[in-house]
Amino acid sequence: MTAWIRSVQPNLISAGAGTATRGEAKVGDVLLAFQSADSGGHGALFLDGDWLFEDDHPGGFWPGSVSGTWAGVIVWKRTCELGEPTTYSAFQGSVADGTVLIVAIADADPDSIQIDRQAGTTTPGMTPNAASGLEIRYATGVPSPPGASVSWSTPTGYTERADAQSHVWTSAVLATRPVVSTASLGEVVLTPTQSLAAAAFTIIVASTTPPVPQPPVVQPFAPGVGGAVWRYEFFRLLDRTFLGSLALPDAVFDARLLQPGQLTATIPIPNRREADRVAEIIPREAVNDPDSYPLDRGPGVIVCQILREGEPQAEYWINGTKLTRSRRGGVGIALRGVTLDGYLNAVEIEDDLNYAGDQIDIARSLLTHLMAQPNSNISLDLQAGSSGVSRELAILESEGRKYGQVLLDLAQASGGFETQIRLERVDGALVRRWVWGMPLGQADPVLHTWADGRNNGDILEYTEEADAARGATRWRARGNSISADASVPSVPLLSTAHEATAHLAAGWPRTSRTLSYNTQTDLPTLEEYAAYWAARAGGALRVDMATVTFGKIVTFSPNSLGDVGRFYLHNAWHQGVWRRRRIIGIGITPISKQTGKEEARLVLEGQEAPDA
Repeated sequence: MTAWIRSVQPNLISAGAGTATRGEAKVGDVLLAFQSADSGGHGALFLDGDWLFEDDHPGGFWPGSVSGTWAGVIVWKRTCELGEPTTYSAFQGSVADGTVLIVAIADADPDSIQIDRQAGTTTPGMTPNAASGLEIRYATGVPSPPGASVSWSTPTGYTERADAQSHVWTSAVLATRPVVSTASLGEVVLTPTQSLAAAAFTIIVASTTPPVPQPPVVQPFAPGVGGAVWRYEFFRLLDRTFLGSLALPDAVFDARLLQPGQLTATIPIPNRREADRVAEIIPREAVNDPDSYPLDRGPGVIVCQILREGEPQAEYWINGTKLTRSRRGGVGIALRGVTLDGYLNAVEIEDDLNYAGDQIDIARSLLTHLMAQPNSNISLDLQAGSSGVSRELAILESEGRKYGQVLLDLAQASGGFETQIRLERVDGALVRRWVWGMPLGQADPVLHTWADGRNNGDILEYTEEADAARGATRWRARGNSISADASVPSVPLLSTAHEATAHLAAGWPRTSRTLSYNTQTDLPTLEEYAAYWAARAGGALRVDMATVTFGKIVTFSPNSLGDVGRFYLHNAWHQGVWRRRRIIGIGITPISKQTGKEEARLVLEGQEAPDA
């Protein structure tokens, strides 16, 4: 489970003692109490807890003189128990003004908490010990000179949870963001409206490790071709609660680099007992009481994880179902889903964002911003590293752009990259991992080999297609207008034409395509888009595909996309040749009704340009 904020309750304490109230909490939640005070310093909470960090020394915890007073900060930790009280007694100096912020964190590991502090309002950098958790930034201080009202602002990507001040003295702010990788976290500035003598803290709380459902044991004497064991396991998208397993006898699913994969399947409902099992995952329609329909399951809430002999293949966000009763009386529910890359296309960006730097850092910042929004943390582990290609990205809230489309545009520029969200097993747990590469995949074709021959083989079908109508020898990219004068006709930005020079030199005629990027107002970026497509889709678009059969042991899965495969072709056209081709897409039919075998449709490298 991913650690998340259940509640944050600010409390203001004056004089020597007061009452601190917590918000909602459940048994097992980690409770953190951030207690700060000015003159007289800090004291304690009535119920004992483990303190994470404290500092109490005359002359001031935060730098500079604060009217000759001294101050202190303490961070308390408790685990919520059965019968946990809702209020605590807080103690501080007899004339102090203080704040107590009590945070309840669900699905958190109480024994894996990192903490550091430094003077000022810049919270320190830190490297998470785990790839999943919660990042907490806390700053507190006293106005200098004292006696001024203070409010705070937090950087883009962080959710402000509390902004409190005791009279016109001790002020505190707390902001959070999900931890989604073990990449180092930099310093973060929490900005007050007044100059403060202050201290700033960074705390990282690791998530609990969810139990992994055990796959079935496959005996070594199990049949080979067509005999693999497939499991379809259903969870809630956000909290990853396991809901159950279902049989999907006609499932077909695929995956592509830079594009969402698709899942289609039908759940057969042969009897009432099976219907009750399915209803635990896809609830029945409420009868005469729409308000009683369960909202914690069903399409939009659930995902399907697909495993082959216990090894993860892919994960699909189920976004559509259709129940059908046939004329013969049979009942079934059709499922429709997309990989989590498709979920990125369902969420609009509701902030103005500006990023500059390495394009991979920008991509990670974009995904982190998504997961920092309420009800949007899909717990992605983000691959580290950098590409060496710098870019700038500016997004306006008013554009209504989706996270997935912005990420795709970023990747499909000259010098861009390939990405995919994969379901991987890491240290026994199933992890959603965002990966990138330039390009992705392994270049060694020895890992994946398929053969066609006069005496049959594991290549069932092979097609080669070239389509000059979908390619071009000159490419341009059209953006939005940057004119602010309504009296002047609006003219969209247009890149120069980028040519497929090798094709033209070989005698190809001029064929042109102009692609639309309606929200783009940066001409250099449009030039990069045009250059990308001129290099990747010049001349005729070539799309080759191979349909192969899978045996019991396979080397290629949706997590292998980008790898190079070897294909031996020996037929009336191909005179016994080996070909090396990158595999950029895969569609899997676990059991084919026609052949009784597992089949995979492999899409070999080619590039499809978007519609103009």
